[in-house]
Amino acid sequence: MSTLGENRNGMATSFTAPTFDSDVNDPWTAASRLEGGMTHEDLSTILSGMPLPEIYTTAFDLAQPSGGKVTVSAVNKIVGVSGLPSVTVDKIMNMVVAPTRSRITKGECSVVLALVAMAQKNMDLTIENLTAHRGDLPIPHLPGLENIDFGSVSDHSRIYSTSSTTPKHHPVNVGSSISDPWRNSTYRGSGYPPPPSYLSAPPFPTLDSPTSPSATTGSIVGPSIGSGSGATGGSHGILGASESFDPEATQREIHHWFLNLDVIHISFAPEKEGIFLFKHTNYIVESKNRQTAVIRRYSDFWWLLEVLGKRFPFRILPNLPPKRLGVADEAFLERRLKGLTRFMNALMRHPVLRKDPLVISFLTEPVELALWRKNVVISTEDEFTTQLPIHPSLAKQVPADLELQLENIKRRLPAAIDYYRTMVHVIDRVQKRTEASAADYMRFSSALNGLAECDKQCHVEDCYNCGQLSQGYSKIGSTIGQTSNVLDDQAKTLQRGMVEDLKRQRDLLVSLKELLQRRERSKEAGTIESLQKRIAANEAKLKALQAPINPTAVANGESAGETRGHGESGVNDAQIERLNANLYTDRAELEIQNQRAVLLQHTLWMELTYFHKNHALIATMYQAFVNEQIKTNQSLTDTWKSLSPIVHDLPMEVNGFN
Repeated sequence: MSTLGENRNGMATSFTAPTFDSDVNDPWTAASRLEGGMTHEDLSTILSGMPLPEIYTTAFDLAQPSGGKVTVSAVNKIVGVSGLPSVTVDKIMNMVVAPTRSRITKGECSVVLALVAMAQKNMDLTIENLTAHRGDLPIPHLPGLENIDFGSVSDHSRIYSTSSTTPKHHPVNVGSSISDPWRNSTYRGSGYPPPPSYLSAPPFPTLDSPTSPSATTGSIVGPSIGSGSGATGGSHGILGASESFDPEATQREIHHWFLNLDVIHISFAPEKEGIFLFKHTNYIVESKNRQTAVIRRYSDFWWLLEVLGKRFPFRILPNLPPKRLGVADEAFLERRLKGLTRFMNALMRHPVLRKDPLVISFLTEPVELALWRKNVVISTEDEFTTQLPIHPSLAKQVPADLELQLENIKRRLPAAIDYYRTMVHVIDRVQKRTEASAADYMRFSSALNGLAECDKQCHVEDCYNCGQLSQGYSKIGSTIGQTSNVLDDQAKTLQRGMVEDLKRQRDLLVSLKELLQRRERSKEAGTIESLQKRIAANEAKLKALQAPINPTAVANGESAGETRGHGESGVNDAQIERLNANLYTDRAELEIQNQRAVLLQHTLWMELTYFHKNHALIATMYQAFVNEQIKTNQSLTDTWKSLSPIVHDLPMEVNGFN
């Protein structure tokens, strides 16, 4: 049987496409200089290691950071509540944010807030002055900070949703409405209750299980095989058969696979654990249906996949984001967070994996998983162990053209995966460009508002038209700022929606490809063929030993021992008995393997059915994408239309500017 250890390379990677980042290798950003030849990169480290007021961190967290950065539009909203004049706001933003940047780091955001506080204290806005006062920075006054609308995307509870929230405190387990199948009592103190007896071989009740509940809790090889009694042939003489079996039940269950699915949200725990360079990131795993929140490490997810790979070698197992040696940056951790979210929600969509007791305990067990693992015995036997014996009608459920279907899918998969990788990369670039457009419109709005204040007083006395034009600047700048907000919301919707949806479908294709590869390796093992050859060889030996003495063979010089049958002197009785025992064991094992082969074919058919039904989610994905595009473009159209009467009311007569 193929195990996860044999397929580690295939299942260790999430196939997360590289994130396009306009800040990387940008020649415009690299050439940008500040006072005294300082770069924006140098500016972001001015306040590193300094004790900053709590409002600096609060403002950054409220701005919905992603990959350790926040959008320029979000920073403008924060600065907008400071009450500073538009000219001052524009000066601060130009000092800190390079013209080509759409996102800034936490260090740069802290510099912006420090400059805002300095401006509110009427201090000189220079880098030298900021450096001189970095040990005693003033606190910025930002009334209404927590009421700012940063355009958060509402949760529509789509089954492939990957949105997460920023936690305000370390969560606690809030309980579960279902009982934990792995233990009989709750955790108390440092002790742990003894594990239930069935943990050594837990049952796996599945939607496609062909056996009755009572048949799934026994051992695969019962005493009848070990004792050597019973029939040596026939389809049921050794293992027997399940008494109750409803072929239509499976089809009825298939229609309910995607109903009432749980949605898993994963977010970063507030603080890392560990010491110095060996600190690790903890994740808050929240189950919407179970109303639980538990703390897990990346290694816990990896262990979960390893065990599931051994227990369900022929299921579509989701991928995990890759490991990384050394210190991981914020962007990598953000991509890993999204990969882990896709992984857990893929488990929740699968009709069999989501009901596995180990997955349920992973979502509900309140204690640290490493401690929990030391106190329970986890079975790594594959799921077929609990599904034998099979009903004779199970094989009839498998389509006759299953092999043809598998070959057709196998042939198309590589190209389909490449196409999805391309689409992920392209839509990710579109999202980044939309975000950059939002930042540029915000800069334009800020500059125009600054110009309105600068041009309030005309050099010509009693000039009415210049004052009217200045007022028009403010209205146009405000409306363009609304355009920036619409585009910023669109960028966030793309990231949390279409980008993650495409990655979800790409990961599903990769998982199916890995399943087919595991199946090919299983076929190459040739267990059934080797058993058949060994049985044929032993039967031939037994037949020769049991044959009567051939007088002609004796006359030709052959020894009597080579030709004497079972009924002569009993010289070969021990060898005959040993061969009979070996034949019985091999025939029993062959029957088991033949039934496992039927189960494997049935499982593959069910996985293909699951894969096929996921195509309905593709339609949902594009419906959501198109609806969001319509909504965004309608908002943009309405915003620009609202500017039409304003710009047409601006003074246009040349004689009015005499």
